[in-house]
Amino acid sequence: MHRLGLNTRVENHSVIVQVEGELDIATAGDLQEHVLSAIDAHGPWLILDFSRLDFMDSSGLNAVINGYRAVKERGGSLALAAPNERVTKVVRLVGLHRQVPVHRTVAAAVIAMEALEAKQQAG
Repeated sequence: MHRLGLNTRVENHSVIVQVEGELDIATAGDLQEHVLSAIDAHGPWLILDFSRLDFMDSSGLNAVINGYRAVKERGGSLALAAPNERVTKVVRLVGLHRQVPVHRTVAAAVIAMEALEAKQQAG
């Protein structure tokens, strides 16, 4: 049985969801549900912390894309943080990095998200 570890915390208006394990057809729905409830509860400025994500397939990518759509519909943004080399390769292969910023660390993602939110609020 595949298990996906999902933990949520809020840091400076950013909703950070740490994803641990394997994001595939067996677990993609879990991420999708978790993301929707997290942004409904805490707001649409979402960072997916992939520092503990071992693997992601096309189902996982689809869940990330659905998360992207959900935050955009709510006026927010999505960023990916700390993906490993394999996950980065998948993200780049499909061109997702052109729509969703990818940061080396969660801290860098939080700083970038704060700047983006401030810019949007300033008009």
